Amino acid sequence: MPDKPIPIVDRSPVMDRERREQLGISVDDLAARAGISTQELMAHEQAKSEADVNPSTAMKIADALDSFERTTSGDDV
Repeated sequence: MPDKPIPIVDRSPVMDRERREQLGISVDDLAARAGISTQELMAHEQAKSEADVNPSTAMKIADALDSFERTTSGDDV
């Protein structure tokens, strides 16, 4: 059984970047799936504090990562 999506409160830009890399997703592919620019994704992944994170962008990234994970595990319906 695949892992459940990570709750948003347990996410961070560093964790999002690590998860993207573990899934083998390029910056361009994740940005496209999230509906944001590559620059926005890179800024998110390099955020140094919570104040530097755009909540809307973070949610789009989280949803896109969850979608990629479902697709690679075969659970995307």
